[in-house]
Amino acid sequence: MTLAGKRVAILVEDLYQDQEVWYPYYRLKEAGADIVVVGTGKRAYTSKHGYPIDADTAAEQASAGEFDGVVIPGGYAPDLLRRDPAVIQFVKEAHRQGRVIGAICHAGWVLCSADVLRGKTVTCFSAIKDDVVNAGATYVDREVVRDGNLITSRKPDDLPAFMRAILDALQGGSTRTPDGLARTAKPSAPR
Repeated sequence: MTLAGKRVAILVEDLYQDQEVWYPYYRLKEAGADIVVVGTGKRAYTSKHGYPIDADTAAEQASAGEFDGVVIPGGYAPDLLRRDPAVIQFVKEAHRQGRVIGAICHAGWVLCSADVLRGKTVTCFSAIKDDVVNAGATYVDREVVRDGNLITSRKPDDLPAFMRAILDALQGGSTRTPDGLARTAKPSAPR
């Protein structure tokens, strides 16, 4: 599997969930993608466990058209990311352009604020289920859900399935998730 020539943004803010940044970072890099760490304006950010990451650029300087995909990690960072108008505009534009957008755990908050969930089927960390439903999505409790260009997962344990779906999408694969869920599928009842 090669993603040579593909460019992927990973959004960061303080208190990001360590695994949800670094697992995608290295998995995408291993597949040959060019990774750009996009922050809200500072140079350095610290994870929930104190691990640092430097941003390559700020959201206000990034253009969604320069990227094939966007990964939004969880932790407490999404609550800070969603407050930045440039981040919201970047995600809205990436969605409008049909770019692959992966959101895991609490990253669903960014999707809510970007108003890209109406009519979509998604998953997220259970604590924000009501937020995604109120933003117009249908919630399902699955390790990964792909609805068109949106790929969502619940928690760090879901990272292998999450990344398989992102890698497949970046290579132009099916809009279906490995369990067969597609936009037209009947989701299970919310829990």
